[in-house]
Amino acid sequence: MIFITYWELNPDFDPSELAGVAQTLISKKLWPVEGTKEIAWYVSASDYWGITIVEAETEEQLTEITGMWRIAKPGIFKFIKSTPAMEVVKVVPLLMKLAKKIKG
Repeated sequence: MIFITYWELNPDFDPSELAGVAQTLISKKLWPVEGTKEIAWYVSASDYWGITIVEAETEEQLTEITGMWRIAKPGIFKFIKSTPAMEVVKVVPLLMKLAKKIKG
């Protein structure tokens, strides 16, 4: 299952610390979470918000991913939101079929 996570770093957090937090998690072999695959991890060039796209088998793995950053650096996020995701080419037909059931 693919999960998309949108996050905003706390404006009081020094973004230069991000590498240090990541290094701590990597050195303890916590990142990446076992059984997951990081597909993308992007951060904006100006406002320190970003997205992470991860392939995981369970919601527990996603909880580990987001939880470890919060535990390693309390207050790191101003906002974080995660959801399972689908490719648009799969969502559109599903929604069209649903619309026919509801409206038809």
